[in-house]
Amino acid sequence: MTRRSPKRRASGGFTLLELLVIAALTATLLGLMAPMISRARASGEAAQCASNLRRLYVANALYAADNGCYVAAAPDIFAANLHRWHGARDSLSEPFDFSRSPLAPYLGGDRRLKTCPAFRRYRNERAANAFEASCGGYGYNYVGVGSQCYLRGYNPEGVARGMSPAMLRDPARTIMFADCAFPQPYGSPEYLIEYSFAEPYRFVDGDGNESSDSPLPSLHFRHNGAANVVWCDGHISRQKMAFSCDEQFRGFKVGWFGGRDNSLFDPY
Repeated sequence: MTRRSPKRRASGGFTLLELLVIAALTATLLGLMAPMISRARASGEAAQCASNLRRLYVANALYAADNGCYVAAAPDIFAANLHRWHGARDSLSEPFDFSRSPLAPYLGGDRRLKTCPAFRRYRNERAANAFEASCGGYGYNYVGVGSQCYLRGYNPEGVARGMSPAMLRDPARTIMFADCAFPQPYGSPEYLIEYSFAEPYRFVDGDGNESSDSPLPSLHFRHNGAANVVWCDGHISRQKMAFSCDEQFRGFKVGWFGGRDNSLFDPY
């Protein structure tokens, strides 16, 4: 006796049950892959951010080689307040233009500062108070590197020039640039703006001494809870937030790492 062959499906298509099984398997695979894709994207963003910070370090080092000191963070903040390390503006109501930054000539052919790719998900550059929208999501150690505040005090003379590289006691332990941002409006934060200063834990007063008062933090831990930092010897590290000023800032991943002092900002 011969075995009868099963009938082939005339249409050659899938049954409803088979389609449901395929859809379920596809959804399961996508669910398993989504975290891996997210981690890969975050890793790529952190790597690009580190590259941006490295370019900033090199530009600042080249600037210092030509001028004898690092670029000033805000040389006229006590006067016209129209110049920053990341650009210049013609009036207080305008954002800064990075093409007019003292560092622009040292950033290669495009003379541009690239924005941290991860920061695009947090910022609101169209807000009326997004006045520092050209700093790329990076803040500068203005007390210990971008000024001579520890030497001359936080005053017009102290902010006029940056520190000389030779004056830094421990470059590998002194912050130069880091991921930064600032919640706005404070009291009921809704978004972040770019902020060009990496705020230390303590203010530096007009005599060059650390105050007992603290500014609001600006270090932004946006890379899976970590912030990229480039130090004054050129190495880059990722730092986890240790504490913040309050729950609102903590919710925006803005705070400080290290100890409750200025040891990582102080050039001496």
